Amino acid sequence: MTEPVTYFRRGSAISRSEREWRVEADALVTRGSSGREKRYRWADIVSVRLLHDPVRARDWRYIFELQPKHARKIVIDNAHYIGARDFEERSETYTPFVRAAIARWADTHPHGRVLIGETPKRYFFLLIGALIFLCLVAYFLVAVRTPLDATPYANLVKFGVILLMLPIFWRSVLKIVPRGVAPDQIPDRAFPPNSNSG
Repeated sequence: MTEPVTYFRRGSAISRSEREWRVEADALVTRGSSGREKRYRWADIVSVRLLHDPVRARDWRYIFELQPKHARKIVIDNAHYIGARDFEERSETYTPFVRAAIARWADTHPHGRVLIGETPKRYFFLLIGALIFLCLVAYFLVAVRTPLDATPYANLVKFGVILLMLPIFWRSVLKIVPRGVAPDQIPDRAFPPNSNSG
């Protein structure tokens, strides 16, 4: 029998020590500083999600979310707290751990799909925000007088600029759209770059 894949991280200043996460055949096991273990059976995990979620001073942050049936969502990232707003990137051990966990989850859920990208709720608000921004820029181009307005083709140029913004908007919308993929077809962009892919 192969050794379980493990991952260690300290989440924040209130964590007394590193938390261990271990991928076992039947469950995801976690153990904190008290030594008490908690098991989340793969059969009870209803969904998993991978997300690049950069925050200030940690643009390399990636998240692995698991949703058990009757428990709070489990969120594991590749950032290890060192102290005083200082974090260490642990992608070298995070990526093999996540790949092993997804493989075990997929064994239990053969038709399961791994969610990639934003949650539907967050995606909705990001989409609304992007639409408002696009409308404001278009309004600014039309309503605010510029030196360009003195030329005979000003309206055509402004209309052209608005049309050029549409593909940029559309590409950004497609990039964050929530989608599910088969566990063996997860794109590399769902994992930290330059990490050990296992």
